Amino acid sequence: MKNIFKIIASSTRFIRLQRNVDQESAANEAGVSLRTLQNIEAGKAVNSSSLFAYLSYLGLLDNMLATLPDPAKLTPIELLKSTPERRARARGVIKKRQCLHRLEILRII
Repeated sequence: MKNIFKIIASSTRFIRLQRNVDQESAANEAGVSLRTLQNIEAGKAVNSSSLFAYLSYLGLLDNMLATLPDPAKLTPIELLKSTPERRARARGVIKKRQCLHRLEILRII
């Protein structure tokens, strides 16, 4: 995941510098804070809406979205495979452990 942030960081910084725009001006025009822009260009994790706003300002968002598959064109099998399985909730595990712990204490006494 860190590798993706580094790629985004270097690409966004490169494009901004090519346009000869300083960070403060770019942040204002993109509608993000200066600190957020600095975090993006440093490869740090940021809020997705801020990242999308900055990518849109740089003209990169449409290119990124174009690489994603169109959900309308996926087959039902592909849709099922792409949906993560929900993990079953653990039930009664804590109570069982507490009961076993109490039994062990009673055996010691």
